[in-house]
Amino acid sequence: MANLKISSLYKSFGAENVLDGVNLEIQSGEFLVLLGPSGCGKSTLLRIMAGLEDESAGDIAIEGKSIAHLPPSKREIAMVFQTYALYPHLSVRGNMELVLKQAGYSKAEIRDRVAESARALELDALMDRKPSQLSGGQRQRVAIGRAIVRDPRIFLFDEPLSNLDAALRGQVRLEIARLHQSLAATMVYVTHDQVEAMTLADRIVVLNGGEVQQVGTPRDLYDRPANRFVAGFIGSPNMNFLQLDKLNENSVRLKDGTLLVISDTASVIPTNVTLGIRPSHGVLHHDAGESYLKAEVLLEEYLGDTTYVHVVLETGEHMVVREDPEITHQAGKVVYVELMLSGVHLFNADTGKRIEASIFEVETA
Repeated sequence: MANLKISSLYKSFGAENVLDGVNLEIQSGEFLVLLGPSGCGKSTLLRIMAGLEDESAGDIAIEGKSIAHLPPSKREIAMVFQTYALYPHLSVRGNMELVLKQAGYSKAEIRDRVAESARALELDALMDRKPSQLSGGQRQRVAIGRAIVRDPRIFLFDEPLSNLDAALRGQVRLEIARLHQSLAATMVYVTHDQVEAMTLADRIVVLNGGEVQQVGTPRDLYDRPANRFVAGFIGSPNMNFLQLDKLNENSVRLKDGTLLVISDTASVIPTNVTLGIRPSHGVLHHDAGESYLKAEVLLEEYLGDTTYVHVVLETGEHMVVREDPEITHQAGKVVYVELMLSGVHLFNADTGKRIEASIFEVETA
């Protein structure tokens, strides 16, 4: 196990900044996930850690010692690629042995390391097969096994499940989680899939435009997003956002005139404010009630154990509300949305930053 520190890391391709001053410390034995949309810089950051890309500026250190000048083979880091990168002419055994032969291990050491990794990943029955004779999930396990045999200080995973179907993704995700528990190894995992991030990570790093937006546990990011980008990216379906008008330092107003009174204000309320609320913190009613928002049902998404109802408010704003799957709402039907105040977030509409304030009262116009 080892900790890894990234300091003021920049990466440019021509005039384009792909990484813009990333600072990050990964603890020994931690499972850290780099999460963000396509093009945010997460895979580039991983490749720089592995030594497959050169940084434009900054440093990377393991246990306080810089590795930025070292070639990939000297970094004691193993990388599992999205495309598996297996040699098609070699058997499973041959693929796992090759990296150890290249490193100069003895035949006895190679035999023992390969056997141990095969047992850990339940590959014993597949050792004489070629990659073409394996399923996608089996190939990914072989790729992971090839990384394990090296006994690296840090494991890097570059979207390892993206080529698998939904059922296999769940299975291999569980295997990676079990592997981390058994090895107690430092792992850095890149994905754009928030389900993978939320279920695997000790901490998540949310990246956008080459910048770190927030670092925290899955619960931290879900419950206390640092800004509107994180709030909208974490959670499925996405958080609902409604525009507000500031009345004074203690109140804001929705477009339909509903007044929200603010308490516990730790920040100055800006002129432009956005309300964020997750689908799970909205409640649908058939009848009007004080401070309920009138809406029309657009459609339902039935998922078996839950239903998501899409509605449009009188203001024209769109919302998604989680509903009991036993309750149905017909398209075109008028409903009323209650906002659960415990789930309301406020954001500065100009900067996107979360406002440290809580709403304690809702009044009708």
